[in-house]
Amino acid sequence: MADSIDELKRDRRYWQRLLRLAGFYHGKTDGILGKQSRAAEAEWLAAAEAIKAELGTFDPRTEQNLATLLPETQRAARLWLKLAKPVAEAAGCDVRIICGTRTYAEQSALFKKRPRVTKAKAGQSMHNFGLAWDIGIFEGKAYHGEHDLYVTLGRLYKQVPGMEWGGAWTLFIDQPHYQVTRFASSSAARAAFEV
Repeated sequence: MADSIDELKRDRRYWQRLLRLAGFYHGKTDGILGKQSRAAEAEWLAAAEAIKAELGTFDPRTEQNLATLLPETQRAARLWLKLAKPVAEAAGCDVRIICGTRTYAEQSALFKKRPRVTKAKAGQSMHNFGLAWDIGIFEGKAYHGEHDLYVTLGRLYKQVPGMEWGGAWTLFIDQPHYQVTRFASSSAARAAFEV
């Protein structure tokens, strides 16, 4: 998965679309990272730095994944993490963001994996639009794919306006998944992204 903005920028059109979805880019999605794209990227980075200064920073892996999210999503994720970190610590664990934005190619590859880890094809996941993240529970270096903390921490989503937790879904329960509710559906997000 894209662990940094540099990885996202390899798909130049994709990066321009993310910049536009964030409200920073208004040019053509032509894959040319010219003056407008560089200015939009500078706005993205400045917004991200302002959010970090306001809400604090976390472990390196979390920070790399946060950087791939739209700034509005970065804000929601940082607010949630500020609530979740002390709860996890009290249980002798840590919570980290282990996945942020995924390109369509990454989503497609993940969809093909077996056993199935996602029901979303490329363009059907809020991860594709910088609007979602996944967490992991850790005890030291040990990752726990299943742990009671997923539910305990998941319930904290209600304290962050405009946030949704995959553990509250009924059709496909996804306890490590969080997203902002900017769009009513992935198809609405895709329509705005692919303009």
